[in-house]
Amino acid sequence: MKRPYAAASHAALKAGLHERALELFKKGLSYQIGADEPVIRIYLRFSQHAYLHSQLDLLALDETYRSYLRSLVFRHEKNYQAAWEVIEWISDEALIPLKVSILCDMKKVGELIELSEAGVDVLSHLKVERKEDLIRYMIRNHDSLRAERLIDSTEVDQKRLRILFETESSHPVARFTWEAFRDTHLGMTEDPIPQDFPALVTTIKDLDATLQDAAHIHLINRFYDNPQYHRALNLNSVPHMKEKADLLQYIMIEALYTLKFDASLLGTPAAQLDMLFEYYHSGNRSTAVIRAIHQLLPDAKLTDSHIRSMRKMILYGTLDLYNERLIQMFREDKKAFTVFQYPALFLNTKINRTVDNFVYYHFTAKVREKIFRPLVTELVESTEKTTLPRYFVHYLERTRHRSFSSMCILVRHTYRRGDYKQVEKYINELIPDNQFRMRLYLAKFLYGFGEFEEALHEVKAAEKLTDQHAELYMHFIKIYRRLGDPENLLKYMDKMKAHYPKALSDREYEKAKAAYEKMNRN
Repeated sequence: MKRPYAAASHAALKAGLHERALELFKKGLSYQIGADEPVIRIYLRFSQHAYLHSQLDLLALDETYRSYLRSLVFRHEKNYQAAWEVIEWISDEALIPLKVSILCDMKKVGELIELSEAGVDVLSHLKVERKEDLIRYMIRNHDSLRAERLIDSTEVDQKRLRILFETESSHPVARFTWEAFRDTHLGMTEDPIPQDFPALVTTIKDLDATLQDAAHIHLINRFYDNPQYHRALNLNSVPHMKEKADLLQYIMIEALYTLKFDASLLGTPAAQLDMLFEYYHSGNRSTAVIRAIHQLLPDAKLTDSHIRSMRKMILYGTLDLYNERLIQMFREDKKAFTVFQYPALFLNTKINRTVDNFVYYHFTAKVREKIFRPLVTELVESTEKTTLPRYFVHYLERTRHRSFSSMCILVRHTYRRGDYKQVEKYINELIPDNQFRMRLYLAKFLYGFGEFEEALHEVKAAEKLTDQHAELYMHFIKIYRRLGDPENLLKYMDKMKAHYPKALSDREYEKAKAAYEKMNRN
């Protein structure tokens, strides 16, 4: 059972016990590709993506398993392209369910068909609602033949999917492309111009009811993106849909938010946001979709999913933080500030100053504290080199004496800026035990960045404070091994073996000893 480790690891991190959290985190992993990962899920539940990415950078894991875990995190972040790219190259069959889900997220029908043609029962790896959504999507994009092949190749829910297929594919919108419908039912060989609409509407009225619906849907989907047609569409085709909300599912999302559709037909603001964000994350980031999201956010009851989506929009530069209605929303909605409890917003140098300024000028000191405190917990283990923005650094400076984690991040930030004198001043403010911890903390990340000489300098400084400590010896051993220094490597292995014999295997020791003897012979 891995769940107890998951809960205990998260609780330890929340309490600031980072080493204990990591120890329990490692015990909570399954180390099996495709397996359930409770320890990953609990951190995802709290959107602690930065912490997970950092641990995946640092832990000694099989690369395919690391990629599997990384993909889970990226997918939860709604970064579907990254989630796909880290596992695309892995042929392990245990990854097929995840691959199918990600491709479905991105509406990558071509790749799903390739899997199907390779013998994979694609639909069996999806929940029934997602199966139906995929089949509808394919039929409405005039891909009925391949949709039918997917249904034929599955046994699970096949009868239900066949009924759906017959119903959807019989609708004139799905049966005909615009060109085929125009030629067959409207008696035209070329697209109409706006001035043709009065006569065209008369022709449409002579069709049966289902074909009339299809005609107006096709006209909307064909011409909504051309402003010259907006008046004609708003006068004729949009009113036709007023009492037919069930037909809106056939209309392109951009059209619904470009033309003058009655807002009451589109559902609640929260439901509309769910639809728009799903569309946005699948790669459709049109101006109409982004504008609609901005209009709806202040009127919706925000969910955790909306919060994650807003973070991605900020990172992509498509959420206008200085939109007046959004500013009002951030002031009034008690949950909205949690959008900024996300390390990537303060690490990404393209947007971190903008985010930092927004947080400082639009939230009270009490709310800023709520934003920054959980950031500190995650950033302590961050493997990013980036320097931090001004007001967040001010918070770290104010809290460094009551929070060792704040001091850790402040020291790393100052070190990265190259202000080594200030680094020493900060470290000297600490009691000796914490100076020792800080030196090893800094060394760990310098080592991770490949800066071995700099890491060695910090470890030697730590040795002056405490010369007998298992973690100290382990740092020396790791660094001297990477520097190719057999003499000093063996020296600290001897110390480790003398004081902490269980921390070092005989095989490692004998290998280092042989390398040292070989160097002497040479």
